Amino acid sequence: MPIQIRKVLTADDTDVLNGTDLENIPGPGILLIGAASTQNDTLMSITGRGFEVPFRQQALALRTNGQLTEDDDPISVVTPQGGKVIVDINIVTAATVVVEAMFIPAE
Repeated sequence: MPIQIRKVLTADDTDVLNGTDLENIPGPGILLIGAASTQNDTLMSITGRGFEVPFRQQALALRTNGQLTEDDDPISVVTPQGGKVIVDINIVTAATVVVEAMFIPAE
């Protein structure tokens, strides 16, 4: 069964998944991560063990309300084998950021 989380941030967060149901990935599967910001200089990095890092310090999509647009905003796809995945949000200029993540376990 998929696990989904959604967080709204107004300050830097070096571990967005901390304290959520995705704090520790339960096993192999696919982790989808999307984020948008009300400023164009907000950056996101994704790191972890057992998969290729999709990007470091990638600028987030600019959205007036900070909400993701499914058809227009890129989704990062990570294939962890389990354990810790770190999503780091760096808000350079004061902003509201929405981060959504969904883990789909391997069958």
